[in-house]
Amino acid sequence: MSLSLSAIVFLTISVFCCSVITGVMGMAGGVMFLGILASFIETSYVVPIYAVVMMISAGSRTVLFYNHINWQIFLRYTVGLLPGALLGIYIFQLLPKDLIKLGMGVFILLTIFLPVTQKESRLETFIFLPVGFVAGLIGIFFGASGPFTSSFYLRQGIIKEALIATKSATALMEQALKILLFGLIGINVLAYGPLLICLCLAVLPGIYIGKLLLNKVSEQIFIRVFRVLLFILAIRIIITQAIKMIGT
Repeated sequence: MSLSLSAIVFLTISVFCCSVITGVMGMAGGVMFLGILASFIETSYVVPIYAVVMMISAGSRTVLFYNHINWQIFLRYTVGLLPGALLGIYIFQLLPKDLIKLGMGVFILLTIFLPVTQKESRLETFIFLPVGFVAGLIGIFFGASGPFTSSFYLRQGIIKEALIATKSATALMEQALKILLFGLIGINVLAYGPLLICLCLAVLPGIYIGKLLLNKVSEQIFIRVFRVLLFILAIRIIITQAIKMIGT
């Protein structure tokens, strides 16, 4: 697969900027990059390429915060993850790819309005078995499961370093599993080798700069701008794919 030099440059700058967002917010940048990537890449390759980039990002955070990982949650999440991903990759092969990309747009749109708040009542860690299953399933189609899983971590009282560490560790497993499963059905991410190299080199400095800016950015303004940009991306994907599907 080949992309123009201008597209590679644009995507590299995009992943850097989205990594800065992740560094500042602790989340959100990945969903935004997914929307940008979906505008340039063939549908079958969007999630596995996204998975490679997110694996680099999650892997670095896992190493940095290793001592804060909640292993009980990690193990339950991982046990549920595999059957969910296996079911997802099976269904993925059956659905029209235009419908999948349309679903990505709708998913991104929903994340704008999905509340993530910490609640008083805690959940049993057993809940992370079905959470892992659903994350594995939707992750195959939409790449990012963070908007779904975040509220469960917060309700469990997993915050700050423990939240970063545990989410990063589970994300690392999730992304690696996606790459493996997509590879088994013939989707080789190395087809976009030059792009992958550029993206992986850009993601780490972006996260580092985001951490430096953490206390220098107004959270309210940042969230508003983020939601507007995400809304535009989602609507663009939805309209483009809807027109394409109607035309066929």
